[in-house]
Amino acid sequence: MHRWKMVFVLLAVFNWGTVYGEAVAAGSANGMTLNGATGLILVPDARIGWENASMGVDAGYGFVWNGGSHVEHLPRLSLSLFGRVELSTLFQIDQGSLENGVLGAKFQLYRDSGTVLALGTDWEFSPSKKDSGKLYLAVTYGGDFFRLPAVTSAVMGWQYWENGRISSQFIYGMGFSLSLLPDTLRDFLYWVTDFSNFSYAMHGASVSAEVRGAFNTGLRIHPIKDGPFNMVIDLIGTDLLDQGRGLSATVSGGWAFQ
Repeated sequence: MHRWKMVFVLLAVFNWGTVYGEAVAAGSANGMTLNGATGLILVPDARIGWENASMGVDAGYGFVWNGGSHVEHLPRLSLSLFGRVELSTLFQIDQGSLENGVLGAKFQLYRDSGTVLALGTDWEFSPSKKDSGKLYLAVTYGGDFFRLPAVTSAVMGWQYWENGRISSQFIYGMGFSLSLLPDTLRDFLYWVTDFSNFSYAMHGASVSAEVRGAFNTGLRIHPIKDGPFNMVIDLIGTDLLDQGRGLSATVSGGWAFQ
């Protein structure tokens, strides 16, 4: 419980230091979460992969390693439509077999230069487990933190379906993306952090949020970001406040059709 309080105090201090109304694009790179939706690490944000194109496609691959020889492989795919809608999917592969999959959808309800609001949902299916689903509301806004461009995102919602039955589980998450040395590195390197009481999947996820939630942090590299192409590389420490801490590396990229 004390670890939860510590994390939320840190994030609250970050929010207090943020100046509202600046462009959401500053301080963030449109990267994939571990389950395929556009966002931070586990926490989806209110953005979509391609907001200035009629259609865009992104594909990614990542893994989570918790020590030993066990590695979860996470190929992902997302489709952006009409500058407002995002459809995403994750396949979780364990020792060469499909463990489960997640289908996601996100719709932007409101967007201006400073704030974005979106409604999203996930549906998880598995060959061996019953289905689960959640519904969430995400808000993303831009600002400065110690004069560095930053973007903060918060999510809250409802795990309405769990293991084939109605659930009353409340879900929440929060995090930020901070551009490091923007004058020198020109928005190629970001510090990303999030905390949530949910993971990228209900079953078999190597990042466990069941006990104290999951705190994740690391670097996001954005080597290709101009024109119709995009590429993002994440190097992340996962669930760092618990014994199940691990490492994750992901790469994703895509292109837009005007």
